[in-house]
Amino acid sequence: MSITLATGAIVAIAKTYAASVSVTAATNSVAAGFTATTTLTTGSAHSVSPGEYVEVTSGWGRLDRKVARCTTGTTGSTLVLENVDTFDTVKFPSGQGIGSVRKITAWSNLSQIKSMSTSGGDQQYADVTSLDDVVEKKVPTIRSAVSMELEVYDDPTLTWYADVTVAADAATPYAVRISSPNGAKTVANAYWSLMKVPMMAKNEAMTTKVSLSYAADPVRYTA
Repeated sequence: MSITLATGAIVAIAKTYAASVSVTAATNSVAAGFTATTTLTTGSAHSVSPGEYVEVTSGWGRLDRKVARCTTGTTGSTLVLENVDTFDTVKFPSGQGIGSVRKITAWSNLSQIKSMSTSGGDQQYADVTSLDDVVEKKVPTIRSAVSMELEVYDDPTLTWYADVTVAADAATPYAVRISSPNGAKTVANAYWSLMKVPMMAKNEAMTTKVSLSYAADPVRYTA
């Protein structure tokens, strides 16, 4: 059994991106599971190196808007996405994964986080009970939207405050990266919102809230 403490975790927002590069081919992963990799071919040379992160736009709906880390084999006009499982050709039809990628060139760490909570992601079900059934039957459909809320000590002069404001005003997804003390990382694309009026209570420090709504499933890395 392994236990990871939340103390020391770092949350960051993508600050800047490189220009988009077209993806002319997307190869399904050769194996399924946590260590699967997906290979993308770009229409021109890119500047991505192994260990760097990209935002993916894809004809594959389950890959579209994901944020992923590139790994060994990334070079020239080839991108190898780490821990991205596209083995199932029903979910990821061959030849339909083309789109574009853009490299995340800088991150901005959020400081003064008081607490962080996550909600959503619950499995939804369709009732398929027949008239002659004596036990209710349900089958899984979709999952509810995942949201994350950060309560932070209010200080609009902090650098990240301006970066989150830009993301919130743009109303388009910006990447989030959560780095755990043990080196594990979780990355996702999310819509950001910032409450600009601080919360105030007697004998307590002023705080505000940063809210995120995930635009695609997150990708987790153990290190």
